[in-house]
Amino acid sequence: MANHRFALLTLALASTFSVVQATSQTLRDPQPNPAAAFSGSALTCSESQKLLIPHPFAERAKLKARLSNLLRESLYDDAKGIVNIAREKEIRELANKLKKER
Repeated sequence: MANHRFALLTLALASTFSVVQATSQTLRDPQPNPAAAFSGSALTCSESQKLLIPHPFAERAKLKARLSNLLRESLYDDAKGIVNIAREKEIRELANKLKKER
């Protein structure tokens, strides 16, 4: 039984070592060549496409993005012990606005 465990441990260590070696080999190349991955001509877009989003969805997305940024800034300031009353008021107003639009 001990020989069986030792063999499994040896196999696990050998496979881990080979994976680490292959990964470090890949990480050594500071500037990989994208042309090697895509053989042929350069990738180009033949025509531009526009994505149209209805106005109400776009406005709601802008409000959510603004609220998210304010909340992130507020968390950083809370960690430092800073209180920004104007930001807290704006957070409250944005949250209420989003809540009403549901």
